[in-house]
Amino acid sequence: MPENHQAKRIIKTLTGPWEMRHLPKMAAALPRWVVPDHLTVLGILAALVIALGYTLTRYSLVWLWFSNFGLLLHWYADSLDGTLARVRHIERERYGYFVDHITDAFSVFIICLGLGASPLMDLRVAMLLAVGYLLLNIYVHVAAYTRDLFILSFAKIGPTEVRIFIFLANLVLMFWNPVVGETFNVSLTVVDLAGLVITVIFISLFFILGIKDAIKLDRLDRSKSKNI
Repeated sequence: MPENHQAKRIIKTLTGPWEMRHLPKMAAALPRWVVPDHLTVLGILAALVIALGYTLTRYSLVWLWFSNFGLLLHWYADSLDGTLARVRHIERERYGYFVDHITDAFSVFIICLGLGASPLMDLRVAMLLAVGYLLLNIYVHVAAYTRDLFILSFAKIGPTEVRIFIFLANLVLMFWNPVVGETFNVSLTVVDLAGLVITVIFISLFFILGIKDAIKLDRLDRSKSKNI
C-alpha cells in the first residue's frame, strides 16, 4: 500500500450514532498509563475468554455467562483502542491498521474454534463459519486498497450489532437449542443451522461484491488506458 494511501471508512450501523457520541468520552476518561496496545491485548484475552466459555459449556450451559462477559470485554477493548489513539493524537495508522485486523482475524478464528469445541455447534460448521467470515474480511481489505473504500458495515450491521446478537443468542441457548434435522447421520441443532445460513450469506456477499467490484475496476482501468 502506498505511503499515504487512505481509504474512506464506510460504517453506517444502528449503534453508530451512540458510539460516536460516547466512545471518545470513554477513551478520554481512561488513565494516562493505559495505551492503545493495552486495549489490543485485552481484546485478544477477551476472545480467549469467549472461546473458553463456549468450550466449558460441555460441563454446564451456565458458562455462557462467561462468554457473554468476554463479549462485553471484547467490545470495550476493540472499540476503544483506535478511539484512544485518535483522542490522544497518537495514531500509528499503518501499524494500527495491521495489528487491529490481524488480531480481529485471530479472535474470530479462536471464538469459532471454541464454539466448535462446545456441544452447541458442530466443529465443521464452526470452521465453515470462520472461513466465510475470513473470505468477506479479505474482500473488505482488497476493496480498501483498490477502491479506496474501507467497508466496515453491511445493511447497518457492524461489529457491535454482531456482538449484541451473539450476546442475546447465548442467553437463549441456555434454555433452547433443539435438534432440527439430521444430515449424513449428524444431528443439526438450531445453532448449526444458523451457522450454515450465516456462512452462506458471507460467501454469497464475497462472490457478489467481488464480481461486481471486478467489473467496475475493469471498466475504470480500460477507460484510463484509452486516455493515455
